Amino acid sequence: MSPDTLVIEEAGPCDAVALARLINVAYRVEDFFKAADRTSLDEVRELLERETFLVAREADGSIVGCVRVAAEPPEGHFGMLAVDPEAQGTGLGRRLVAAAEARARRAGCSRMSLEVASPRAELPGYYARLGYRVTGAKPWPAEALHELKAPAHFIVMSKSLGDDPAEERDG
Repeated sequence: MSPDTLVIEEAGPCDAVALARLINVAYRVEDFFKAADRTSLDEVRELLERETFLVAREADGSIVGCVRVAAEPPEGHFGMLAVDPEAQGTGLGRRLVAAAEARARRAGCSRMSLEVASPRAELPGYYARLGYRVTGAKPWPAEALHELKAPAHFIVMSKSLGDDPAEERDG
């Protein structure tokens, strides 16, 4: 698998099972502080009704990466960035973020935001390299506190979406 040969496109309802499976596999790295799956099939189906998932699809149709995108000008938001563990470190995550940013930009958004779980100490640096800056914090949702093995909150990050034609080709 080469990330350059993957097609990034919008997911459809028929992709819900594959999306839930991919997201949960990719988020196993959070098992050290969280005692539950990252998502469920029901949640993915609900999200597909009101938001967009962009997927990285191999020639055989299999999904090896995804990102959830919401665009409500002036701000877009992305989350659930997930890359199959075998494809991590190939640049696919950056490519998916660029596609999400391009989608938000086309929808009229001038800013993009995301949240990262505070125990994931490596993530703020990763997103900083993509131009994101810490802009705040949010508490962990009260209804999900029972899932935590250790204290956690969300670090909010955002960036301005300038015009970048190179990003327009993905998405």
